Amino acid sequence: MDRASVISSDRVLRILLLEDSALDAELVTETLVASGLSVSVERVVSADEFTRAVRDETWDLILADYLLPAFNGLHALEIAREMSRATPFVFVSGALGEEVAVEALKRGATDYVLKDKLDRLPPTVLRALAEARERGEKERAQDALRQMLDERTALLHELDHRVKNNLQLLLSLIGIEYRQAEDGPARQVLGRMKERMQALAAAHRDLYDGQGSTRFDASRFARGLCEELTSSVPGVRITPEFETDTVEVEAAKAAPMALLFNEIVVNALTHAYKERQGKLKLLLRIEHGTLVFQIADDAFSPQEKQHAKDSASGRILKALARQLDAAVEWPLDDPAILVRVAMPVQDGS
Repeated sequence: MDRASVISSDRVLRILLLEDSALDAELVTETLVASGLSVSVERVVSADEFTRAVRDETWDLILADYLLPAFNGLHALEIAREMSRATPFVFVSGALGEEVAVEALKRGATDYVLKDKLDRLPPTVLRALAEARERGEKERAQDALRQMLDERTALLHELDHRVKNNLQLLLSLIGIEYRQAEDGPARQVLGRMKERMQALAAAHRDLYDGQGSTRFDASRFARGLCEELTSSVPGVRITPEFETDTVEVEAAKAAPMALLFNEIVVNALTHAYKERQGKLKLLLRIEHGTLVFQIADDAFSPQEKQHAKDSASGRILKALARQLDAAVEWPLDDPAILVRVAMPVQDGS
């Protein structure tokens, strides 16, 4: 391993060595120096000395014997993992069986070297330092990513809060104008504006409520909108029925799709169900890569279908459909279907 890729040429490695034998400590130090590493080795013997050194100072590497009087390497490893988890820990021992070595690695040791094979120590040290540096860089990158995500989330919540407040303010202003308007057509226009604003607010709530989303649940929104609008028609009993798949689209389509669904349902209630009861059958499914949204009943009269098609809402519907690259059909040959909208969707919707 290239030493320059791990440490700078003028960098002195600070190594904590837990070793009760002065001779073995000297051999370890000489082996590292002879390999060209610039090191500063501090030797400790007891548990107290080791604990103070790990707690009070910063080390590039910890080397530890496994067997010491009244102390052992696994205990030292536990102390190091608790107080200085990022510091690589390598056992240098004269007797380290295979089972003990495996257990040590499981508990967090970086590696181990036998004292009768000290020629393995320099490359082991370099590898341990390289792995520690890589882990540190990865952790710093993850921390930076978490910070960025936290900042983006905070910004999203702030924007969400402001949009909700602005939508509510607009709805309140429209409500005031609606109550004060004396002209019938003006009240009708303000009422439709309010319905559209409510549809946008509902789409925004479904999309961003909680923690935000990159996908818009079109099927859940359509069912909720249909139930709300059909129950609000005074003096008329309209029973909604649903045949919907689970359909999600990208968040960018949430607003135009919410307005489109609102126009379809309001248009049906205003022009095709006027002064009569019936079933409003809503179909929403994916067919061969195409999203199909359809309003049907047992039967519509030609006059009801033509009136709905020619209404102002129908023209708005076409404009919204163009924005979604969708096609709007009014099947005159099928009295059960009032309107059908088909639009392309991406795979996985």
